[in-house]
Amino acid sequence: MKKLLSLLVLFLFAQPALADAEGLTTCRQVENIEQRVACYDRYVDAHFPTSSSAQVEKTAAHEPPQPTATPDAHSLFGTTDAEAKRIVETSMAIEQISEIEAVVTDVRKSGTRKLSVTLANGQTWRQIDNQPFLLKRGEKVIVRKASLGSFLMEKQSGSRSIRVKRAD
Repeated sequence: MKKLLSLLVLFLFAQPALADAEGLTTCRQVENIEQRVACYDRYVDAHFPTSSSAQVEKTAAHEPPQPTATPDAHSLFGTTDAEAKRIVETSMAIEQISEIEAVVTDVRKSGTRKLSVTLANGQTWRQIDNQPFLLKRGEKVIVRKASLGSFLMEKQSGSRSIRVKRAD
């Protein structure tokens, strides 16, 4: 109830400022993200003047932009694995890929006849399904993303594939 009342009060006080939405519409049409944010900032400063906003503009004009902070264990604590991975990839500007190609350097079979495949790039992939799959050293394979976060390995020359999981 308290949140609803707060939202109602905020909405009532924000109504006059939102009546002049032409500035917001103009900002929304700016394609460059940095220019768009600057446009929104100018709009907010013009409609909600405070002494602190003028001070922020002055200091921001004289300070160089801060580099994006590299995430550490404390900032990632409590996030899901997928969210933590996304944060790290974004902060380090890591390119997203959907498959890799590599040459097989070693193939081993477990007691349950599942493969463990080492690739020339140093990665080791372990078979997690029970499909028969003949693979030899020197063959080229493609490992690609599949549904629900799984991966498929297939020979470059064939159409059969097995479900694999990264072992290292």
